[in-house]
Amino acid sequence: MTFHLQTLLDLRRNAEEGAKDALEAAVDSRRQQENEQARLLARWREACDKAAEENRRLASGPSPTTGEQATAREHYQARLRDEASRLKSVAEEHRATVLTAALATEGAAQTAYEEALKAREAVDKLKERADAEADRKAERRADESAADLAQAAHFKRRE
Repeated sequence: MTFHLQTLLDLRRNAEEGAKDALEAAVDSRRQQENEQARLLARWREACDKAAEENRRLASGPSPTTGEQATAREHYQARLRDEASRLKSVAEEHRATVLTAALATEGAAQTAYEEALKAREAVDKLKERADAEADRKAERRADESAADLAQAAHFKRRE
């Protein structure tokens, strides 16, 4: 019986190790995606800051003298705003798709690891009980054998 439990325990340990490895990989992936999200947000903030700074610089500087200069200035400001808007959209999309998926994968891996840990612990306890029962049986057999030998020796002496 304990041989079968040892085999099952080995399988459960392997499953637990696999689940632990999967959890570590999911945690690493989530951290990478959080770092990427932080990088994307930083780029968006930089673009917003650059657009605001250019607006202040252009507002405090000399006014355009021709319509062409005014149009070029408006196009430049629009490009800066569009870039900031694009970067915001990229960051939001990353958060909503890739980062959310990484968080979900980590949660699933955490759950799988906890289940594998509980399954291994259950088999471990069962094996410990079976080993303890086998030890008790072996001790009882040894006591019975010793009693039988003592009784046989006692009868030998009487004869």
